[in-house]
Amino acid sequence: MLRTTTAILLALTLAACGQGDGADGMVGASLPESVSRPAMAPAPPPPPPSMEYAKSAGAAAVDIDRQIIQPDPNGPGGAPPGASPLMAYTYGWNFAVPTGEMSNLLAAHKKLCEEAGPAKCYVTSSNLDAIGKEGANGYLSMRATEAWVRDFEKGVTDGLKPFGGSIYSNNRSAEELTAQIVDTEARLKSMVAYRDSLQAMLDSKPGKLSDLLEIQQTLAQAQGDIDSRQSVLAALRLRVSMSVLNFSYQPEYAAASESIWRPLGEAFGDFVPSFARALAELVRFVAAILPLVVIGGLVIFGLMSLFRRRAESRKKPLQPAPSAIKPGSGP
Repeated sequence: MLRTTTAILLALTLAACGQGDGADGMVGASLPESVSRPAMAPAPPPPPPSMEYAKSAGAAAVDIDRQIIQPDPNGPGGAPPGASPLMAYTYGWNFAVPTGEMSNLLAAHKKLCEEAGPAKCYVTSSNLDAIGKEGANGYLSMRATEAWVRDFEKGVTDGLKPFGGSIYSNNRSAEELTAQIVDTEARLKSMVAYRDSLQAMLDSKPGKLSDLLEIQQTLAQAQGDIDSRQSVLAALRLRVSMSVLNFSYQPEYAAASESIWRPLGEAFGDFVPSFARALAELVRFVAAILPLVVIGGLVIFGLMSLFRRRAESRKKPLQPAPSAIKPGSGP
């Protein structure tokens, strides 16, 4: 949309200057009827004041578009020579602590951040599962300034001693955001200048109502682009000023033998629940197939009774029919 509006403003400039036939096709295709250049005449009249203003605004828009498209000669990302890079850091700390002290250590770290104030440190999320049990684990995420991180690193080992904890592992990663921030700032500055030129054009009320509506639509789109870029720039600056800290807490076992026999203890602990679950599944299975067993038994019993009666009827002997002539009687 920005390039379309720039083309329209450039066409306004060409129309005001009275260019030849080579520019007539573009002007007639992109301009509203109210600002279209009249037919060519031997002596065209001087442009109206609104056209003169459109000429200056169009030239400014062309300069702004050129500033956005062309790269900055200062270097990659537009960063001035010798400027310090803008880095975003992410820290990861893994602590091993007895399960009974895990919640206390997490609360101590959270309190340490909250006491510094949101300008230096604030908590983004925290989680603690299976509190007090052997398989407990915790997670804490924060954002803090580099100064707060340096102070935390100096006293992290001493802060673990009251809880019997230790550092299992730690890591740090960095991301350079110099190019994104400088480029976003430059584009935002250009868009603000473009928005201001559109607003000034709207205040002068050139042309007809259709022209004003078109300028208002372009102005609204430019303002939306400015708001979006401002949000992105604010997020990038926050990422640089406040580093991400991720703390994870895992249980620490008192002796190696305890960790070796722990699976066997867990198996005995799960014996009764597992037996109850298996018995419950058996009861559900019996309840599900019991109606089928009853109905199937009745059907089988009926068929067997029917076959039995037919077999008995076949086995009965046939009685001889009585003779018409009595034995011993002659002619």
